[in-house]
Amino acid sequence: MQIVIQADNFTLTNDLEDYVKLHLGFDDSGQYDQVEHVLVKLSEVNDEKGNKRNNCFVEVVLEGIPTHIDVQNTEDDMHYAIDLAAKRARKTALLWLRRYGAKSA
Repeated sequence: MQIVIQADNFTLTNDLEDYVKLHLGFDDSGQYDQVEHVLVKLSEVNDEKGNKRNNCFVEVVLEGIPTHIDVQNTEDDMHYAIDLAAKRARKTALLWLRRYGAKSA
């Protein structure tokens, strides 16, 4: 599984990069074997009131399934945005793998 982390309008520190890798949660237990590629984009965005908020976008590509999973979460705290987006991406990936995957997840 390839993991790519990008930052737009946001400083990506080594600590934050390590946090993303640790909290993505695509472990080596075998249930995520068909996860081929994960792209994480971190950015700062303005809400409708002009306040800066932190955005985490996660894209997951599954081997053998002709779709990709896009999850986005915007929060005041970047760590919280990462946690929520990663959790939703994992849950959605498992649903697709159980439903359409060649291997049983």
